[in-house]
Amino acid sequence: ARDEELWRLACVKVWGHSIGTLDAQDAENSTVYYSWRDMFIRRERVNFSGCYISKTTYLRMGENSFQDQFYRPVQLVEYYRYIRFMPDGKVLMMTSADEPSQGVTKIRNVHNIRPDVLRGRYRLFGDTVTLVLQKSSQSRATIGHVRQRRGSVMPLDEDSNATQFLIELRIGHSPKRRCAQLVWSHYTLVQKRNKVDTSSEFDLTDAKYPSLWFSPVKSYHLDADAPLV
Repeated sequence: ARDEELWRLACVKVWGHSIGTLDAQDAENSTVYYSWRDMFIRRERVNFSGCYISKTTYLRMGENSFQDQFYRPVQLVEYYRYIRFMPDGKVLMMTSADEPSQGVTKIRNVHNIRPDVLRGRYRLFGDTVTLVLQKSSQSRATIGHVRQRRGSVMPLDEDSNATQFLIELRIGHSPKRRCAQLVWSHYTLVQKRNKVDTSSEFDLTDAKYPSLWFSPVKSYHLDADAPLV
């Protein structure tokens, strides 16, 4: 289990061609790794054997009653955001009112993605993970048939009228698990209409975009624990 070649393969599975070398310092924090095992343990990464989940709650005011103008109902709205990373560089994101026990099953089958799920690719830069996503209802020909090295340029469908979601998340830790938290740092919506791009940046308040926390999912282990080679 201490064989360095095994740990090197594990690092390649996580960071792909951007893995770097042991004697090169990390530009983000000047970290030096003394072995491939040391890199795998201490370097920021995303977990594959589960899902990152956040819960958002807010109050929505209803319409005044016709019979009593002083009565106005208040609705408590709750929804969850799910992000699942895979070893081949793909990522899925879904927003749903379903509880986690039901929500994680909707992004379990990576070969039959639901229309309400955003899909795309991600890359790691130090303690930051960058996501490029789009609606899964569009043609999946490009992603489905182009084989890409992990961490390479993210291919998405070419469409003259497309919508993409550009997201940056900072990787954090919990007392019991490393890399268990994702904190929002940037979120931009890019709409392409007739070859003209229009971007809109979201206001990332803690109330609307709380941190996502990792939760293991047993049914994901088949993909997460695939052979290293």
